[in-house]
Order: sequence, then C-alpha cells, then structure tokens
Amino acid sequence: MILGVVAYFINKDGKRHYIVLGLYEVVGEYTSKNMAAVLVALFRDYRIIGNIRFFIADNTKLNNTCINIILQALYLKMLAKKRKVY
Repeated sequence: MILGVVAYFINKDGKRHYIVLGLYEVVGEYTSKNMAAVLVALFRDYRIIGNIRFFIADNTKLNNTCINIILQALYLKMLAKKRKVY
C-alpha cells in the first residue's frame, strides 16, 4: 500500500501553502499500526512533531485508530479527551 502525505500550512507572511511530503510504502498488512509507524517516522524525519495541529482523513475507523496511535506516540502526556475525532 502507498500512503501519500500532504502538509498544508500558513507561512510567516500569512500565505497558505501546501507541499507533498512524499509517497511512502506501508510494509506489511493494511493496518492502523503500520500506517502510524510510517507517519511517525516521517514526522520525525521532517522534524515537525511540535507543529502538527490537526489531521485530515476520511472518517474510517482505520484512520481514526491510526491518528490515535500517532498522538499517543508523539504526545505522551496528552489526555484521551483531547484526542478528538470529528
């Protein structure tokens, strides 16, 4: 499975931008845990962990679980009630 990652951001001048961070192969089965492993590594490689404010994904249980795994891995002190899914 290939996982595409796009970052949307506002620069110092207040202009909106987006950048394709990459297309990554998810090794193994198509699971939330395997997708989260790829994304956590990507966030660490780009050194953007402290700058992530929200995720946009289709509202499937697989993606919701993936995002929850990522938040637990990156933000150890974040309370469960702060990890909201809309």
